[in-house]
Amino acid sequence: MQDYAHISVQPASRNCGAFISGIDLKAGINDSEAREIHAALMRHQVVFFRDQDVSPIEQAAFAKHFGPLRQARRAAFETRDDSPEVSVIINDRERPPYIDHFHADGMFRGKPEFGSVLKAEQPPEIGGDTIFVSLTAAWRGLSESMRALLEDKIGLYDFMRLHSSPEKARNWEGPGREGMIQTRDENPPVKHPLVPRHPVTGEHCLYFSESFTAAILGVTKYESEGLHAMLTRHCAKPEFQYRLQWRKGTIAFWDNRSSLHYAVADYWPDTRIMHRLTIEDDALGASMLKAAE
Repeated sequence: MQDYAHISVQPASRNCGAFISGIDLKAGINDSEAREIHAALMRHQVVFFRDQDVSPIEQAAFAKHFGPLRQARRAAFETRDDSPEVSVIINDRERPPYIDHFHADGMFRGKPEFGSVLKAEQPPEIGGDTIFVSLTAAWRGLSESMRALLEDKIGLYDFMRLHSSPEKARNWEGPGREGMIQTRDENPPVKHPLVPRHPVTGEHCLYFSESFTAAILGVTKYESEGLHAMLTRHCAKPEFQYRLQWRKGTIAFWDNRSSLHYAVADYWPDTRIMHRLTIEDDALGASMLKAAE
């Protein structure tokens, strides 16, 4: 079991997620605390903080300890002038929730992003949970024969697999249309290993999602479709998951290389407002690995 000198870490489930306490993110963190938070993230794929009354600027200051942040783009989500890295996810009566699918952020990019930091700014009174999936546990949960079949396969990942669906049509209208077109044009379909080794932990991860994995290469079209359906169902098994109930001030920090998430769309017509940041590269992890050489 990992020892921590500056934080307390309580696993949320056997295979996915942990709660971190004993730290005030509003007051800021130091390098030692950041390294311990990173170690917990590597072990549990997603970590949670309760009762963190941070502003968007303070949320960004926290996230910058782990790597460079991507500037938010007005497309599917809103943006803020005072904190350009923050995406504002607003769902209400006029904007029903529609992210009810398992995915990892940025799978469709040539260089997928490392982490996401999401804060509950205004969670609904009931509902609106997020389900997190450990892709390391999902990989281990496959049979030996299936792991042997998939281990050397390449996946095709496509932004438009999800964003061409009828449910996403509203994103292509109004003020977000230009951002959607720009994101589509910058991200043509790309290939990634279906079962990469995590660059920090060295563990195999099943790098797959129903939303962005368009095909599995090296097999026939019908075999790819069958494997896609099987893996979609497999990743949805509760054994690999933790379901987070949000409260105002709850923050989740997840590793997109080793986890999926699913925003449960069961609260409409109530309002749900979340603030999200994207960490492009695992700079802290890279520096820790280099120092250990």
